[in-house]
Amino acid sequence: MLNNQEKNRNMKNSNAFIKKLIIIMPVLLIFVFVGCNKEPEYIPGAGIQGIREPMFRILLSPIAYDGAIVVVEGVVRNYSEHKETDSASTDDLEATFQLYDTKGGYINIRMPGQWEIVDNDYLIVGGIYRKNPNEIEAQQFEKVDFQDKDEKDIDKEIEKRDDW
Repeated sequence: MLNNQEKNRNMKNSNAFIKKLIIIMPVLLIFVFVGCNKEPEYIPGAGIQGIREPMFRILLSPIAYDGAIVVVEGVVRNYSEHKETDSASTDDLEATFQLYDTKGGYINIRMPGQWEIVDNDYLIVGGIYRKNPNEIEAQQFEKVDFQDKDEKDIDKEIEKRDDW
Protein backbone atom coordinates (compact mmCIF):
# COMPACT_ATOMS: atom_id res chain seq x y z
CA MET A 1 0.00 0.00 0.00
CA LEU A 2 2.86 2.38 0.75
CA ASN A 3 4.24 1.80 -2.67
CA ASN A 4 0.98 2.92 -4.33
CA GLN A 5 0.84 6.06 -2.20
CA GLU A 6 4.45 6.89 -3.06
CA LYS A 7 3.75 6.29 -6.75
CA ASN A 8 0.71 8.58 -6.62
CA ARG A 9 2.70 11.27 -4.83
CA ASN A 10 5.54 10.96 -7.36
CA MET A 11 3.04 11.18 -10.23
CA LYS A 12 1.45 14.29 -8.71
CA ASN A 13 4.90 15.88 -8.23
CA SER A 14 5.96 15.11 -11.80
CA ASN A 15 2.62 16.39 -13.16
CA ALA A 16 3.04 19.63 -11.19
CA PHE A 17 6.60 19.96 -12.51
CA ILE A 18 5.46 19.46 -16.10
CA LYS A 19 2.70 22.06 -15.67
CA LYS A 20 5.26 24.56 -14.35
CA LEU A 21 7.53 23.84 -17.31
CA ILE A 22 4.67 24.38 -19.74
CA ILE A 23 4.10 27.82 -18.21
CA ILE A 24 7.76 28.84 -17.79
CA MET A 25 9.27 27.64 -21.11
CA PRO A 26 7.31 29.95 -23.45
CA VAL A 27 8.16 32.92 -21.23
CA LEU A 28 11.86 32.01 -21.31
CA LEU A 29 11.78 31.53 -25.07
CA ILE A 30 10.19 34.96 -25.53
CA PHE A 31 12.97 36.56 -23.45
CA VAL A 32 15.65 34.73 -25.44
CA PHE A 33 14.20 35.73 -28.82
CA VAL A 34 13.68 39.35 -27.80
CA GLY A 35 17.20 39.61 -26.34
CA CYS A 36 18.95 37.96 -29.28
CA ASN A 37 16.97 39.72 -31.98
CA LYS A 38 18.36 43.24 -31.54
CA GLU A 39 20.85 44.78 -33.95
CA PRO A 40 24.47 44.43 -32.72
CA GLU A 41 26.16 47.74 -31.95
CA TYR A 42 28.87 48.66 -34.43
CA ILE A 43 32.17 49.61 -32.84
CA PRO A 44 34.47 51.54 -35.19
CA GLY A 45 37.91 49.99 -35.54
CA ALA A 46 37.05 46.80 -33.68
CA GLY A 47 38.54 44.70 -36.48
CA ILE A 48 41.89 46.46 -36.45
CA GLN A 49 44.50 44.40 -34.64
CA GLY A 50 47.02 45.86 -32.24
CA ILE A 51 47.45 47.49 -28.85
CA ARG A 52 44.78 50.20 -28.54
CA GLU A 53 46.41 53.17 -26.88
CA PRO A 54 45.75 56.88 -26.81
CA MET A 55 48.34 58.69 -28.87
CA PHE A 56 49.68 60.68 -25.92
CA ARG A 57 50.77 57.46 -24.14
CA ILE A 58 52.79 56.37 -27.15
CA LEU A 59 54.35 59.83 -27.45
CA LEU A 60 55.05 59.88 -23.69
CA SER A 61 57.10 56.67 -23.78
CA PRO A 62 58.01 55.79 -27.36
CA ILE A 63 60.63 53.22 -26.33
CA ALA A 64 57.92 51.07 -24.74
CA TYR A 65 56.00 50.87 -28.02
CA ASP A 66 58.92 50.70 -30.47
CA GLY A 67 58.27 47.77 -32.84
CA ALA A 68 54.83 47.04 -31.37
CA ILE A 69 51.65 46.78 -33.39
CA VAL A 70 49.51 49.66 -32.15
CA VAL A 71 46.11 51.14 -32.96
CA VAL A 72 45.63 54.91 -32.74
CA GLU A 73 42.97 57.28 -33.93
CA GLY A 74 42.85 60.92 -34.86
CA VAL A 75 42.39 63.55 -37.53
CA VAL A 76 44.38 63.49 -40.79
CA ARG A 77 46.61 66.46 -41.64
CA ASN A 78 49.13 67.03 -44.48
CA TYR A 79 48.01 64.06 -46.60
CA SER A 80 50.21 63.37 -49.63
CA GLU A 81 50.99 60.55 -52.03
CA HIS A 82 54.36 59.95 -53.64
CA LYS A 83 56.42 57.13 -55.10
CA GLU A 84 57.70 54.57 -52.62
CA THR A 85 61.41 54.91 -51.93
CA ASP A 86 61.89 51.22 -51.02
CA SER A 87 60.16 49.83 -54.12
CA ALA A 88 61.85 48.62 -57.31
CA SER A 89 58.71 49.34 -59.32
CA THR A 90 58.04 52.91 -60.42
CA ASP A 91 54.24 52.47 -60.18
CA ASP A 92 54.08 51.94 -56.41
CA LEU A 93 52.66 54.86 -54.48
CA GLU A 94 52.92 55.54 -50.79
CA ALA A 95 50.58 57.72 -48.74
CA THR A 96 51.99 59.76 -45.87
CA PHE A 97 50.22 62.02 -43.41
CA GLN A 98 50.15 63.13 -39.82
CA LEU A 99 47.48 61.81 -37.48
CA TYR A 100 46.60 64.34 -34.74
CA ASP A 101 44.81 63.69 -31.47
CA THR A 102 42.73 66.32 -29.64
CA LYS A 103 45.67 67.27 -27.42
CA GLY A 104 47.76 68.40 -30.40
CA GLY A 105 50.16 65.47 -30.48
CA TYR A 106 50.70 63.64 -33.73
CA ILE A 107 52.29 60.54 -35.22
CA ASN A 108 53.44 60.29 -38.84
CA ILE A 109 51.66 57.57 -40.80
CA ARG A 110 53.07 55.78 -43.84
CA MET A 111 50.86 53.46 -45.92
CA PRO A 112 51.64 51.73 -49.19
CA GLY A 113 49.13 52.35 -51.95
CA GLN A 114 46.65 54.98 -53.05
CA TRP A 115 43.72 55.78 -50.72
CA GLU A 116 40.62 57.95 -50.69
CA ILE A 117 41.71 59.97 -47.69
CA VAL A 118 41.64 63.75 -47.37
CA ASP A 119 42.67 66.19 -44.68
CA ASN A 120 40.30 66.35 -41.67
CA ASP A 121 39.14 62.73 -42.06
CA TYR A 122 38.90 60.90 -38.73
CA LEU A 123 40.82 57.61 -39.00
CA ILE A 124 41.63 54.62 -36.85
CA VAL A 125 45.03 53.28 -37.94
CA GLY A 126 46.82 50.07 -36.99
CA GLY A 127 50.41 49.21 -37.75
CA ILE A 128 53.99 48.92 -36.49
CA TYR A 129 55.23 51.90 -34.49
CA ARG A 130 58.81 53.10 -35.02
CA LYS A 131 60.13 55.57 -32.43
CA ASN A 132 62.99 57.12 -34.43
CA PRO A 133 60.96 58.73 -37.18
CA ASN A 134 57.90 58.76 -34.84
CA GLU A 135 55.85 56.92 -37.41
CA ILE A 136 53.48 54.01 -37.87
CA GLU A 137 53.92 51.70 -40.84
CA ALA A 138 50.18 51.28 -41.32
CA GLN A 139 48.78 47.88 -42.19
CA GLN A 140 45.08 48.58 -41.55
CA PHE A 141 42.89 51.64 -41.26
CA GLU A 142 39.24 52.55 -40.99
CA LYS A 143 37.58 55.86 -41.71
CA VAL A 144 35.08 56.80 -38.98
CA ASP A 145 31.89 58.23 -40.42
CA PHE A 146 30.02 60.79 -38.33
CA GLN A 147 27.11 61.17 -40.80
CA ASP A 148 24.25 61.18 -38.30
CA LYS A 149 25.83 63.69 -35.92
CA ASP A 150 25.94 67.46 -36.00
CA GLU A 151 29.12 69.48 -35.34
CA LYS A 152 28.74 69.58 -31.52
CA ASP A 153 28.09 65.84 -31.32
CA ILE A 154 31.09 65.10 -33.53
CA ASP A 155 33.38 67.11 -31.23
CA LYS A 156 31.98 65.32 -28.16
CA GLU A 157 32.39 61.92 -29.82
CA ILE A 158 36.01 62.65 -30.79
CA GLU A 159 36.79 63.93 -27.29
CA LYS A 160 35.22 60.82 -25.73
CA ARG A 161 37.10 58.48 -28.08
CA ASP A 162 40.39 60.29 -27.43
CA ASP A 163 40.30 59.55 -23.68
CA TRP A 164 39.61 55.83 -23.66
